[in-house]
Order: sequence, then C-alpha cells, then structure tokens
Amino acid sequence: MPPRAAPARLLFLLPIVLLLVSTTTFLGQQRLGWAAITTTDHPGHYVFWHHRFPRTLLAALAGAGLAIGGVVFQALFRNPLAEPYTLGVASAASLAASLGFLGGWHGSLMGIPGITWLAFCGAAAALGIVHLLSRLRPGLDLARLLLGGVCVAYMCSAGILLVFFLGDRAITNEVVTWMMGSLGMVRPRAPVEIGLVLVVVLAFAAAQHRTLDLLHYGPELAATRGVNVPLGVWGSFVLVGLLTAVIVANCGPIGFVGLMVPHIARALVGVRTLPLLLGSALMGAAFLALCDGLARSLHPPGELPVGVFTNLLGAGFFFYLLTRNGS
Repeated sequence: MPPRAAPARLLFLLPIVLLLVSTTTFLGQQRLGWAAITTTDHPGHYVFWHHRFPRTLLAALAGAGLAIGGVVFQALFRNPLAEPYTLGVASAASLAASLGFLGGWHGSLMGIPGITWLAFCGAAAALGIVHLLSRLRPGLDLARLLLGGVCVAYMCSAGILLVFFLGDRAITNEVVTWMMGSLGMVRPRAPVEIGLVLVVVLAFAAAQHRTLDLLHYGPELAATRGVNVPLGVWGSFVLVGLLTAVIVANCGPIGFVGLMVPHIARALVGVRTLPLLLGSALMGAAFLALCDGLARSLHPPGELPVGVFTNLLGAGFFFYLLTRNGS
C-alpha cells in the first residue's frame, strides 16, 4: 500500500464511524424519534440520554480498547491469533467475579460494585502471575510469556467449573450471565475509567510504533535497530493488560473483538502499526457499538448479551478465513 494511502483512508473512515456509532444510539426495542429525544418531559428523553447514549459510548470505548490490544499483542507475540484475552485476563476476571457471586458480595466500594472490583483484581493478578512465570529464566522470552497466559487461563477455567459445582442454580445463572458479556448495566463512571486508560495505552503504543513494527521480525533484530525492546514489550504488556482488566471488569468478557477487528483493519490501512492502531480503534468502536445496538434490538422481549453476538460473528469470520485460504 502506498504510504499516503493509509492517512487518506483513515480520514475517509472517521466520519463513517462517527455516523455509524451515533446511529446505533437509536437502535433498541423502543423506537425513539427526534421529538422524543429533544423533549425533556418525554419518557424517551430519559431513555436516550441516561441509557442508550452512555451505553453506546461505553461500547465504542470498549471496542476501541480491545481492538488496540489486539493490534499490540499480535505484533508483540508475532501471532495473528493473539488478543488481549490471550494472557488469561478474562479467565482470571471471570473466576474472581464467580467467587464474588458465590460469596454473595453484592456491596460497593467508592461507588464501584464489589463484583467489578473483584474482576479487576483478578485480571491484575493474572498479569502478575504471567509476569512472574515469564521471568523464571533470564532474558526476554515472549513464547514463555504467551504460554504463561495460557496456563493461567486453564487454571482459572478449572476454578470457574468448581464454582459451578459448589454454587446453587441462582449463583450459576448469575455467573453465566456475567461471563456472556453485557453492556446493559452502565455505571456513569465506567466510560470515563475506560476512556482514561485507553488514551494512555493508545499514546504509548503510538510512541512505540517503530518497536512494534520491528518486533514482527523478532526482538533480536529490533534490538539491533536501536529500539528499547524491554520498554516496548513490558510497557505494552502492562498497559494493555490493565486496559483489558478495566474493560472486562465493567463489561464482562466480550470475545473476538480484539482478534477480528485488527485483521479487518489491515485490509483497509495496511500492516504498519501506527495507522493500524488508529484504524483498529475506529473500527473496533463502530463494531462493538453496532453489535450492542443489534443485540438489544433483535431479541424481544429480552436482550441478547453482546458477548454472544460477537462470538457468533467471530465464528463466522473464522469460517470465512478458512474458506478464503483454502480456495
């Protein structure tokens, strides 16, 4: 792709994404017109500004964050199947939340629900364990880092099964519902929390774009080109892990966004990290906002969890890749 093509395509993509995200705020089982939205004493005014708008904003920020994490981890591990959940973050958060449901911890701390605190702490603990496992031997071993995440994910999955065995049907239903991923219960501060961490991660990844580009060819080659490989690797690992922890704690585990969106963005803006970060952030925001809008519209009288919707789309996407590569 010519060097000037990516910026032009990003400029073309930006208004489309803004239009698509804003349009999804109108999707839902209750139809809202401009008159209902702009009339303060109309019930639709409250529904739009207090439910749909913050929910769409949360979906856009979460989708952008997961997509950025996918770009960074796929470059970091030189693995097209890597995503933010690869390091066991989602599994650990799910286990911690499951223990909260099992223990009946439904209180709050500083205005944040206890389950959200537990999910964040579980995800952060997974990052610490993976870091320790990767440092058992000297040197920077990205394969060990990746395998450590897989081990943590399997251990946490076993813990979740144990919670299912010990809990009654009501607790099991709560755990399963949370693990499906949902944007239905939006705290007012949730978009702010995700947005602040997202800005920091995007700024760091953009500053380290040359390192991430060179890591495609291996850390040894990147080091010979004068880049600070440990800073790029560990900084990306910690920041993307924390961003994923914040997203999972507020939204539950929503799969395939960080895996699928970077592949689609590469077809549009190329493989260079800097335009790919921006393109994936835009497409991730539009993708998850649209998925959530459709999920709350296509399943009356209840609501389909957005995690189920993204998993179905992700499976279809992989079928497409297999068919295309096999042709």
